[in-house]
Formats: sequence, structure tokens, C-alpha cells
Amino acid sequence: MIQPEEILRKAKNLYPVFLRAWLSGEPFFPRVIPADKDLDENLAAASESIRQLRLESKESRGFGYTVEWEERNSRTHGRNQFPRRIVFETREDLLRHIGKVHEFDRFAAAVDRLRSRHPILESWISAHRQVLIESAGQIDGLLQVVDYLVAHPRPGLFARELPLDVDTKFIEQNRRILREWLDLVLAPHDIRSDEEHFDRRFGLRYVEPLIQIRFLDARVQRDAGSLWGACAVPLHELAATEIRVTRALVVENKVNLLTLPSIPDSVALGGLGNAVTDLRYLGWLSRLDLYYWGDLDVEGFEMLSRLRAMFPRTISLFMDTETLATWRNRIATGGTGRNGDVPTNLTPDEQAAFCICASDNLRIEQERIPQRDIVDRLTTMFVGGVGSS
Repeated sequence: MIQPEEILRKAKNLYPVFLRAWLSGEPFFPRVIPADKDLDENLAAASESIRQLRLESKESRGFGYTVEWEERNSRTHGRNQFPRRIVFETREDLLRHIGKVHEFDRFAAAVDRLRSRHPILESWISAHRQVLIESAGQIDGLLQVVDYLVAHPRPGLFARELPLDVDTKFIEQNRRILREWLDLVLAPHDIRSDEEHFDRRFGLRYVEPLIQIRFLDARVQRDAGSLWGACAVPLHELAATEIRVTRALVVENKVNLLTLPSIPDSVALGGLGNAVTDLRYLGWLSRLDLYYWGDLDVEGFEMLSRLRAMFPRTISLFMDTETLATWRNRIATGGTGRNGDVPTNLTPDEQAAFCICASDNLRIEQERIPQRDIVDRLTTMFVGGVGSS
């Protein structure tokens, strides 16, 4: 015979089904749970099971499940009452039995507020019931943020500067749900749909990455009006300042960046790592001859692939089978052990070098290549005429 513990388990499983029905306005109660009608053959055990079933029922507690009984004859127990079915008659019965009254009340209040303020979120509510349950206590703050950005799209302020009655970390801590709501609520032209970064997507100010830049030609530095031969510039400022050169070198290692030889009509950018994709904001790079020099390893080729996806004419430096063959027995170290698919956007020679690095777990770090060899090769390429524009 079904016992109170099993009824509780089944009732908890009904909860998400009930929420879905409640949201759609479908009738849900009374809700029947089938009862196992067989009693234990041991009379004492059967009597105790019936006692426990009654003790935990609405009959005894005033809420919860109702047991519908039927009289029938049994060879073992004679004529007796047997449970025919278990019924939750009302919403209150189910919620009180599983301890979800307060949770549901908060959820229902949150749903009502979202429906009244932003009806377009109806589909989100239906698909993210559990997320809304977990966030129901923060509904006031969430709506404050959404309402403000609807009224003042792309405000150009730091999140902490918004005139809202929320904690300064609130937006940062709730970016996922806020993004999902804002994507639905805001007008398409107020969203940078190509952006994953929350602040850039919705026009908030943020602490921008600093792009390391080094002028490899004193004339270019003078023309740019820079007092410094090497400096770090906020991304948006560098994006708004077109530097008139023929070529740019993207160099991952900062020391290598600072020790590059002088190269006519050139600048070097560096220190980006996985943020190399931020270079897409520098539209003027697309008009230059662009070169990339990263570590000769799996991760370096992955970053090269990402850069080349944005700037297809990018040429790699020191990231080929020749460099690998020259230096692997002298300066190669162990890689990270990753061995994924060959990245897209690589040349056949780069693909071959990637496969060797992946299969043999190799890494040739930029700073391990002797400075003399770097200077000789770059001078030959860009000063001696080979590869120059």
C-alpha cells in the first residue's frame, strides 16, 4: 500500500507540472495520485500502514492529501476499508503538504508584476520557471534596472552610476537574467546583438581593456602626436584614433613587443591574450598589412584563428613548421596537454605545425627564441624588402 513518504515524493514531482498549468490557466485540481490498494498480509503491519496513512492525511492535519476509502472483502483481512485513491483537492493542500506556500506566493507575485509591466516576457516566464522562483526575491531591483534601460537606452554610464535603489554589485550579479529580459524588452536598435559582453551589449560604460601600442617608426609616432614611443591606450580611444601606417604587428608577449626592432611605417600592438578579439573594434586595422606573433602552441594557433576570422589577410610570424623544426629540440617545452580539433582559418603549413604541437604536446614560447634571430628575420622581411608593402 502507498505510504506517506511516497505520496510526498509524488507530490513534489507534481509541483513543476502545477506551475506550468497555473501559468497557462489550465485547471489542475483535484489531482489524483493512484493508490496501491494491496495491504500487507501481516495484519499488524497492514494496520500500522493504514494508521500512518491517516495520520499524515488532511483528515488529521487539516491540509494535504485526502484518502478516499472503499470497503471490500479480503481473504486475509476480511471486510475492511482499503485506500481507493489519494487526492489533492486544492492548491493549498498541495503547497502546504510540500512546503512551497511561501515560494509559490513570491513566484506568483513576481509573475503578476512581470506580466503587468512587460507582457513580452510571457514566453520567458513559461520557459524559465525555476529561474524566476530563485530570483523572485530580487524582482524589484531587476525591474528597476530593466525599466531604467527601457527609458534611457544605452546610457553610457557605469552600472554603479545608474540612479537606482540597488546594490552597486546588483547588475553584475544578475547579468544573466537581465540580459535575457533586456534582449526581449529593448528595441533591437538599442542592443549590440553581436556583443556577448553585457556592458557593451547594452551601452553601459565599463573598465575598458588597455591596448599596448608601440611605435616602431619615429615618424609615425610624431604624426600620431604621441609623447611616448610605447604606451597603453583604452580600447575605445584607440578605435577612434586612426594611426596612419602600412602595417601592424600583434605580439602577445609584452617583452617581445618592447624589444622589436625599428620597422618603417609600422606599429605593434600587444598584451591581449584571449582578448585578441577586442581588436575587431579597431576598424582601421582592416586597411593594413596585419601580422600576428603568438606562442607556437595549441593556444597560440587558436588565437591566430580568432584574429584571422576578423582580419582574413593576417599573416603569422614565427608560427610555422620551419620555426618548429629549427627550435623544438633546443627550446621547446611541454604544452597544456590539450588536443582539440584543428582550428579554422589556418594555412596548410600552420595546420601542420598545430598538429605537431598538439600530438607531441609542444610549446615554443615567444620569449625563448633568441633576440638576434628575431631581429634578423624581421629586418629581412620589413626593412630589406622581403614581404614589405
